[in-house]
Amino acid sequence: MTKQRARLAAAALAGMLGLGVACTQSYLYDERRRDQLPTDRTLTLEGRFCTLGTNDVVRPIKILFAFDASQSMRVSDPNGTRAFAVVQLLNSLPRDPNIEFSVMLFAGSTTASLTKSGLAEFEPLLSYSPGDFTRLEDQILNYTNPNSNRDSTDFIKALSEIYAILSTDITANRNAAVGAQVDARPRYIVIFLSDGHPTFNQDDELFQGDAVKRIRQLRILVDDVIFNTVHVFAPLQPVSSICDVTGDAGCPLLIVNQDAERLEKMATLGGGNFRDFRNNEAVNFLNFNIGQTRRAYVLKELVASNMSAPADSPPDAGAGDSDRDGLTDDQEIALGTDPNVADTDGDGFSDGVEVHFAQLGASFNPLGYMLPDGGGLDPGCPPALRGVDSDCDGLNDCDEQIIGTNSTLIDSDNDGMPDSIEWQLATQPSSQDLDEDPDNDGLANRNELRFHTNPLLSDTATLGVNGYRYVLEEDGPVDEEGRQCFRFRVENLSLVSTLPNRPDGGISLPDGGQLFLPDGGLLFPDGGTGYGAGWNEIQISIAMLPADDPAGRTILRTFHTTAARYPVGGIKQTVDGVIRVEAQDFIPSCYIPPAIDGGTDAGP
Repeated sequence: MTKQRARLAAAALAGMLGLGVACTQSYLYDERRRDQLPTDRTLTLEGRFCTLGTNDVVRPIKILFAFDASQSMRVSDPNGTRAFAVVQLLNSLPRDPNIEFSVMLFAGSTTASLTKSGLAEFEPLLSYSPGDFTRLEDQILNYTNPNSNRDSTDFIKALSEIYAILSTDITANRNAAVGAQVDARPRYIVIFLSDGHPTFNQDDELFQGDAVKRIRQLRILVDDVIFNTVHVFAPLQPVSSICDVTGDAGCPLLIVNQDAERLEKMATLGGGNFRDFRNNEAVNFLNFNIGQTRRAYVLKELVASNMSAPADSPPDAGAGDSDRDGLTDDQEIALGTDPNVADTDGDGFSDGVEVHFAQLGASFNPLGYMLPDGGGLDPGCPPALRGVDSDCDGLNDCDEQIIGTNSTLIDSDNDGMPDSIEWQLATQPSSQDLDEDPDNDGLANRNELRFHTNPLLSDTATLGVNGYRYVLEEDGPVDEEGRQCFRFRVENLSLVSTLPNRPDGGISLPDGGQLFLPDGGLLFPDGGTGYGAGWNEIQISIAMLPADDPAGRTILRTFHTTAARYPVGGIKQTVDGVIRVEAQDFIPSCYIPPAIDGGTDAGP
């Protein structure tokens, strides 16, 4: 039986081989293949990256003590524990050069800075000796307001001074930040202490206005701004709980409780904590979360995108986005805009943003060229900001003003996805919507961005064809500085056809065919003739969170390349279809895309 089965199997195999040969010979040459060459237009990204270590990004910590210095403080804190609490907190912190502090006193309409310079500024903790701390305690306890209204209390004036100190310091830090330091955004801790209530009712400005809120809102510019409050009421004599209904004394205990509630509400608005010290309890600030200057980071998101391709990367000619402005080349040709210029009319708003908001009824015109009288351009974008991209995320500052994103942050909504990818694929870069599924196709926005599919279209039927495919694995253990390295591979990144860019019509430039980028590279190294069709910009970003603060601000590192080309003449670049990325290729913030190189149409 075994031999018989073997003979039958051999006969069947021979028949199959014969049929295969016969069929192959019958259709050995197909005339249609002359014009229908198979197109392999997918790329793979592979490489390695590491999360940040404890010394890679050092976050400055800046503490501002703002104390009520009205005369009543001598009664409500007779032992001066508030002054000792300042020194106690500062001595509990590590002697780190990145920790700074400032002390501000307020009484009536007067504020005073107890810095060595007398200026409203932050000073390094390391610059203070034990003797300096002793003098600081004396200054806090013995300060006397020289003005006649020293017994009054004005919270609004004090809060305005706090806002001014913080905003001035934030501006100075932003102007000084370079390179990796753009991620070293300070964390500001405000400790606001008082024993009473404003002399005049200021509750509307405190709770309905922006007196506290605007201090908290400064956090969008830095790592965080936390506004804590402290209520102190520990007089030597107990407060009566009896209300004077006939005289002017009122209900003393009720007033004290209302004062505490007011400060507690202020802390809630400021995103901070509230402490209440009564019954002779000594003031201390040790329970406030100050944070750390050095932290390890964990991976939050890994996302790749072809910035030249719309969602699902359609292969049709004209479906690419040569200038990466959010409009396909076919759309731009139909509109009359330039598919190789992101801002055709030069008014500071990209064509894609203008068309999008014009469709929503706003007054935008992507062809609103400047008129001889100076008019014509769409208003709203200051001339100094036209063409400026402060955070180098691919979105102009003027576009970000309209979109609602932050022009100083690559990831405005802190969800781990770059603003540019969210805008490209139609999710919300200014609000956290990654867990939503607007097209009800079972894929949350987070996965639609990863797969480079359309979050507004139920396209799961083509997910297996169009979706990006990710492989991610740890590469060894965490090192001594808290870094975790990974190996990654992202497959099936589809390229799209794009248009050639020949701004000079192929004629050499007057300066001998040399246009230089800010880094010294050549924009058109082939002699000023631009570059040919098919080039795509590929981006991959990694987002990291501080390991000690899952709700903290994300830090992104991004890799860009224009070394990918849609098959021209049946040949794609890179030829093997793989772009290799090393850990050092992921950069922190502003980048200059690699110059187009390679001679004629050889590519960028």
